[in-house]
Amino acid sequence: MQMSKSVSETNGKQLPVTHNLRDVAEFAGVSLSTASRVFSNASYVSEEVRHRVLEAGTVLGYQPRERARKTDKTTLRKAVLFIRTHNRFRLSSMLGDFYGYVLQGIEAECRRRRLTLIFAHDDGEAELADQFDGLDIDEETGVFLVGPFTTNDVADVQQRHLPVVLINNVVERPVDTLLPDYYGGAQMAVRHLIAAGHHRIAYLHGANRYTTELRLDAYKATLEEHHIPVDPALITQSSMSPQSAKEAVVDLLDRGEDFTALFCVNDISALGAIMALREAGLRPGYDISLVGFDNVDVTDMTDVPLTTIAVPKIEMGALAVKRLIERAISPNEPSQRIILSVTLHERESVRQLHKTKESHTR
Repeated sequence: MQMSKSVSETNGKQLPVTHNLRDVAEFAGVSLSTASRVFSNASYVSEEVRHRVLEAGTVLGYQPRERARKTDKTTLRKAVLFIRTHNRFRLSSMLGDFYGYVLQGIEAECRRRRLTLIFAHDDGEAELADQFDGLDIDEETGVFLVGPFTTNDVADVQQRHLPVVLINNVVERPVDTLLPDYYGGAQMAVRHLIAAGHHRIAYLHGANRYTTELRLDAYKATLEEHHIPVDPALITQSSMSPQSAKEAVVDLLDRGEDFTALFCVNDISALGAIMALREAGLRPGYDISLVGFDNVDVTDMTDVPLTTIAVPKIEMGALAVKRLIERAISPNEPSQRIILSVTLHERESVRQLHKTKESHTR
């Protein structure tokens, strides 16, 4: 294959003194992201394409810019935000709860920093590497990975020598990461219920991920530190949607399990739990106490205000932008895992049991 243009095809016109990467890509007849991969020495570019791009760079006198710069005003000009869902139908609900707030923080901080933000929905059906070719990505681009991305996904971005920040997840590879203190928040929730006199505390778990496993581990450890046996029968699982959570709690009730309180993996699950309790003729917050996690708007949609663990979601988004800019300025410094503090917001969904009163049995 020959280059899309050659020196002779310039028709004798004098080439501009300076050219950017986009000019090189157009001259070589490749996408902008492919040209970027060549100059970042990515291993998954064919030798034929690499030669063509490098020849185009030579013809145009292109000089790749240095990665590290002194100020954030010239380090990054744009950022691509990949958000991964398990299926395309979950995107609207994700943007309506926890992740919606995080993206709000990212967008506001990018606007303040004059960074162009490009949104890309990743449903997990295509390789992340294949999605870069359709995006306007160059050496002045940073990447946010929001959600359950993998170690290989992170490696793919890093091999392009692009700064990247992982949000609300952890992988087995050094990368800048931000997530809430899920373990500490779950401890707060369970300790709050125990302090209110509850010993039979059920746990509504979510999909098996690093972040949900932290909450499960903290639930078990907190019961044990108070010498309360962990009863596997009181642990039920859902996909973290209201309907799935409702079905999980219905199953818990149908099995006749004895519990007075329910710790929910997030507020959306707590909403489904409340629906299940109502349909069973139980009074949420009285017959069964509840604590959620995240402090999203759903806490205002229930007739019993939900006690929950509040996560600084907007702040997390803003900090992710700050960290991305810092990574671009200092690409070789050690990666950071930033754990954001959470707080307990007490409302009306937890009943104080009398110490002399026997635990409620359904």
